[in-house]
Amino acid sequence: MRSVIRFVSALVALSFAAGLAHAQKYPARPVRILVGTPAGGPGDVVSRGAAQVLTRAFGEPFVVENRVGADGMIAGDAVAKAAPDGHTLLTADNYAISVNPVIRSKMAYDPRRDLVPIIHFGYLAAAILVHPSVPANSLKELFELAKAKPDSIAWASWGLNSSAHFYIEWLKNGKNIRFYNVPYKAASQAFPALLSGEVKVAIFAVGPASQQVKAGKARALAVTIGRRVPQMPDVPTYKEAGLDADIFTWFGLFAPAGTPQELVHRINAELAKGFVNDPAMREKFLLPQGIMIDPPAGASPEEFAAMLPVERERFANIAKIAGIRIE
Repeated sequence: MRSVIRFVSALVALSFAAGLAHAQKYPARPVRILVGTPAGGPGDVVSRGAAQVLTRAFGEPFVVENRVGADGMIAGDAVAKAAPDGHTLLTADNYAISVNPVIRSKMAYDPRRDLVPIIHFGYLAAAILVHPSVPANSLKELFELAKAKPDSIAWASWGLNSSAHFYIEWLKNGKNIRFYNVPYKAASQAFPALLSGEVKVAIFAVGPASQQVKAGKARALAVTIGRRVPQMPDVPTYKEAGLDADIFTWFGLFAPAGTPQELVHRINAELAKGFVNDPAMREKFLLPQGIMIDPPAGASPEEFAAMLPVERERFANIAKIAGIRIE
């Protein structure tokens, strides 16, 4: 009898060891990180930095793949429908995760149900910029110009769920301040349009925009996060400038729903230590883009998940005031 028990115990131990080895054998092949924004933008740059860290940590390539279009939904849908084995991940901003579900009556997937958060990368500090020809040195002066000549000052946007579109519609429907909305395919196209004078107002990341501001090619009137930033220390926050709309951008990494929590936490731990909270990687990939490390950036998946319902509700209220709805 004892020999039988020992034999069964040995089989159980071997089975457990084999299962553990299988669970630890990740990744079994190259991992794709899908990004719904164009190459060279903040979301893309952050993803490539994260991919470097994960490639070193796991010994298999993590490859960034840009799937641009449909306000981030092409990339989001592909990841939502991928196998939950950690081999397909998603870098997305809050407009793809929190805004699309509250402004669209139909989506092929539900970010709450079909995606799980891994890590928050940080908040993108952007600036509300004007062309030097605009006779305004503050948001108050810009709004006074727009009130005096409604629909005459061109403001660049890029998509129905972009921060610029939200600002334009929120000001129009909430404050009766009317700008002329000029849509582009991406923020990377809207910013050059401002520099050339094609439009007079634009929003862009403070990292790349700061050099143009210093050169006198654009004027920054406010930054769109709640604290001043080192790239533009003399530029007021949106609240200091008199704007009470909490419209800002963050980036995070997600996996398909059903991905094992052990794996989610392993990826989170590697990125928290080796990327978000690593001074050298911050200096190389995050701060130059204008990404600020404020909570829950670099924190646990659970802390990231806890902010998402609050975020969605906040944007639902803003979208209601702005009158943004896509049937």
